[in-house]
Amino acid sequence: SLLVVKDFPTLLALLELARDSFGPLIRRVKLSTLKSDRTPKPGGYRDCIINLELKEHICEIQIHMWPMWVICGVDGFRHYRHCLEYSTDTFGDPFEALAGLDRKTIAELIVMAEEAVADMPLETLEWYHEKFILDYFAEAGLFLHHGLHEWAETTLRVLIKLRCQSPDIGPDHHETMTLYGYLERALRAQRKGDEAQAVAQKISRHREIKAAEKDEAEKSLWETWLVEPFEGLVDPNRKEREEEERTRKEVRASKKAWRKIRDERFKFLDGAE
Repeated sequence: SLLVVKDFPTLLALLELARDSFGPLIRRVKLSTLKSDRTPKPGGYRDCIINLELKEHICEIQIHMWPMWVICGVDGFRHYRHCLEYSTDTFGDPFEALAGLDRKTIAELIVMAEEAVADMPLETLEWYHEKFILDYFAEAGLFLHHGLHEWAETTLRVLIKLRCQSPDIGPDHHETMTLYGYLERALRAQRKGDEAQAVAQKISRHREIKAAEKDEAEKSLWETWLVEPFEGLVDPNRKEREEEERTRKEVRASKKAWRKIRDERFKFLDGAE
């Protein structure tokens, strides 16, 4: 079965309710792919899994976070399986997956793409129409690959505008910059040199800013080492102890925050105990 929850507090409440309701039947709860320091499964797939044993059969409950569900939808798991089967998760550029397809196949895919977005014309698209934004992004790749650079430009300009409007993405997000890169490609293919150069300069400035931020972070680490050059020799376990203490503090703070949210939003759990 499959469940979608609003946010992480709701997920915690659901796990607590599951523990109190059918705890002895639970064989495993897997949260690893939802952790920020863990890589997702192929295709970017992330979920929480509860395995139950019912009549000597192991059953699986998939729990999805709403912000992720908006992106992956019911086809997310199928996409994950396809990425495993065809090793498509290794492409740095998603449009590389089109390499080797003949023009007839690309043309047929464009027709399918047009049908997929028929209910949402490009001019009516809003920043929160995530599914259609992804569909139009795929279509733009087909346009680029098929030599329809003017159509690709039109689509990409709209997608960039929408990503800039999105409160969760914005103009400096790497996804927005990726779209600018495809736009530059479409412009150069049309010999719009001045416009392409302007886009290229925007991308270059963004890379310079990110590089400067990285250099500053590395500089700070270097200066820290210079201030206390011998601390690793005098106390080789200091960093480990500090990391453990930091983790304990974070756990305490998380538990405190959860108790507060639980009292405010999930008081009914007290009656389930």
